[in-house]
Amino acid sequence: MKTVLVMGAGRVSAPCIDYLTRHGDCRVAVSDISDVNLAGVASRFPSAVVEREDVRGEAVARLLDKYAPNVVICLLPPELMPVVAKACLEKKVHMIQPSYLDAAFASLSPKVESSGLIFLTEFGLDPGIDHMAAARDIAAIHGQGGLVESFRSLCGALPAPEANDNPWGYKLTWAPSSLIGASKRSAKILAGGNEISWPDGETYEHVYMMNVPGVAVMEVYANADSTIYKEDYGIPEASSIYRGTLRYPGWCETICYMNALGFFETEKRDTRGLSFARFSARQAGSDGDPKDAVCKKFGLKPWSAFILKMEWMGFFDDRPIALNEASPREIVSSLFAERLAMSPEERDLIVLYGEITAKYPDGARRLHKSVLIDYGIPGKWTSIARTTGIPPAIAARFIMEGKIKTPGIHKPTSREIYEPVLRELASEGIELVESHTDI
Repeated sequence: MKTVLVMGAGRVSAPCIDYLTRHGDCRVAVSDISDVNLAGVASRFPSAVVEREDVRGEAVARLLDKYAPNVVICLLPPELMPVVAKACLEKKVHMIQPSYLDAAFASLSPKVESSGLIFLTEFGLDPGIDHMAAARDIAAIHGQGGLVESFRSLCGALPAPEANDNPWGYKLTWAPSSLIGASKRSAKILAGGNEISWPDGETYEHVYMMNVPGVAVMEVYANADSTIYKEDYGIPEASSIYRGTLRYPGWCETICYMNALGFFETEKRDTRGLSFARFSARQAGSDGDPKDAVCKKFGLKPWSAFILKMEWMGFFDDRPIALNEASPREIVSSLFAERLAMSPEERDLIVLYGEITAKYPDGARRLHKSVLIDYGIPGKWTSIARTTGIPPAIAARFIMEGKIKTPGIHKPTSREIYEPVLRELASEGIELVESHTDI
C-alpha cells in the first residue's frame, strides 16, 4: 500500500486527511509538533498514524526514512518549505505544498526535474484553485483565437454574514501573525500597460468597493505582485492584471491607521509592566490618555469608527500585556487571537472571483466570470480549511495513480493538473460558477 505523509496537523489538515482516508487507497501518516493537534487527528481519523516531531534539522529525513512515503503534503509554515523540499529531493519523494513559491524552493527545480520527481506548489485556495480556474479559462479563450485584454482575480476568507458580529468585520480562520504580516505586504499591478507599485502596506490606501451578488458589498485591495502572472498564465497580450483581496467595508481604513501607529513593526522592546493602554499611547507618541493621543494623532473624534474599533479590541484597556518582551506585531497578534476568534458553531465564507475581458478574431469582446462562494460547516471544519486542504489531497491521489506525472516544480496551471483536479473538486462540492457576457 502507498503512503502519504502529511506534515502539519493544524487548521487545514482535517479535510486533507479526510479526503485521503475516503479516496486515497493509501496509508496516511501525520506529523506535528503539537500534541493537541495530533490528538485531534487521532480521535477523528483512527486509521491515520500520528507522530510528534519538530521538523527541523534532521527530523524530516528521519520521518521520510521511517514512513517511506510516496508523497509528502507539507502544511507547515512557509519558512519550513525549503527544509522539507530539500529532504524530499534527497529521499526521492514527491511533494505538494499550498504556500507561495519562493526563491529557495524554485532553485531546486533542475534537480527535481532530473530526479523524475513532482513538486506541486501554490496548491491550496489562493494560491491554488484561483490558478487552476484562471488557467482553464485562459486556455479556452486562446483556443478560440481570443486575446486577454484584462485579468482580475479576487479572494476573501471572511466570517459568513450571520457571523459578522464585531466592528472589525473579520474573524480568524488562520494564524493572526500571518494576517498581520500581510498588512505590511507590498503590491504591484498592471494597469493600462503600466506597472504600479505600492510598497509596505500602501496598497490599503488604494481600495475600491464592489458588490458580491448574494453576499455583500466588499472592499478590494491589491495583493502582492500581480505582474508575474503575465508569464505564469501565458497572457503577454494583457494590458491590465490585478490580483486582490476582499474584505468587509472599513478594513482598509483601519489597517492604514494601524500602519501609521507602527502596530505591525517587528522590533522587540521591553514590555514588563506595560498595559495595552500605555502601549497604544506610546505608539501614538504620547504619555497621556491613549484614546486622546490616537485621536490627536489623526485628527479624529472619540466617536470615529477607528477609535471605537480600537476600544472594542482592547487597545485602551489598562490590562497588562502578558509578555516581558514583544514587538508591536506580537502585541497586536495577541489581541487579535483573543478578540477575533471564530467559534466552532460559526460559519466562515470563501469568495473567489475571477474576471477576464477578452477580444476575439471576429471583433467580439466578452466578459468571462468564474465565481466560487463556499461556506464552512459548523462544528466540522471551516471553508478555508476545506478549500486549502482538499486540493493537495486530490493531487497526492492523482500523483499516486499516475494521472499527474510530468516531473518538475509546478504551479497548477497546466492542463494535466487543472482539468482532473477541478473535476474532482466539483465532486467534493467545491465548484466555480462560470458565466460569459458579450460587452
